[in-house]
Amino acid sequence: GVAFGDTAGRFLGTTNFGMRDIFNGSEVNGWGDDGWAHWFFQWAFAGTASTIVSGSIAERTKLQAYLAYTVVMTSFIYPVAVHWVWGGGFLSMGPVSGIASMSSNGLLDFAGSGVVHVVGGISGLVGAVIVGPRRIRFNDEGKPNQLDHANSTLLSLGAFILWFGWYGFNCGSTMQVSGNGANVASKAAVTTTIAAGSACFTSTILAQILTERFDIALTINGLLGGLVAITASCAFVDPWMAAFIGLIAALVYH
Repeated sequence: GVAFGDTAGRFLGTTNFGMRDIFNGSEVNGWGDDGWAHWFFQWAFAGTASTIVSGSIAERTKLQAYLAYTVVMTSFIYPVAVHWVWGGGFLSMGPVSGIASMSSNGLLDFAGSGVVHVVGGISGLVGAVIVGPRRIRFNDEGKPNQLDHANSTLLSLGAFILWFGWYGFNCGSTMQVSGNGANVASKAAVTTTIAAGSACFTSTILAQILTERFDIALTINGLLGGLVAITASCAFVDPWMAAFIGLIAALVYH
């Protein structure tokens, strides 16, 4: 389809709509993989990009608007970004079938820092600008009010669920366990853990310094920033680099 079909001008795909080129024994990528698992994996990624937007416009958007933007996001915006980076588009790494003479821009995004999280984040920013802030977000002088989190237990539970799920994204992006795939997935697990831990620790200390109290919400948001930051390079960087990436992510968040 739009994401992984044969490229048109290295902008979007134009074939394999409705997965008509995928069937048992098709081996679409030359690895002995028919493509079924790949579709399921990208389905989860598309849903993730949409949920990032939902957090940006929560509590001030009608259900109809959620449904409308989700259709547009998952059917066009996200697939086009996928094609640019992973499907043979103008940012893809390596030669493209049929147009191998074109030079590669060499963008490496192993598990979606850019394709998933940047696309979702920019879309969320646009949505937040359109719908505006919550009514209680700013005071009469235009200064932001401190919004205390409602339930620390649920916040922590959600963070642990996300962190655990991240291993499915980062490690699973190897898309295979044969050959050296298991080692690549293992390295992705290590760097993901280190970056998340580094970001969590750094964010905890920064919260204490900046607010003079330990704040679980700030710690969790820093942790998630570390997970997002390591996602693109989790299979490529050394452990010490992962720790540095997590630290920088926490600094950027604060």
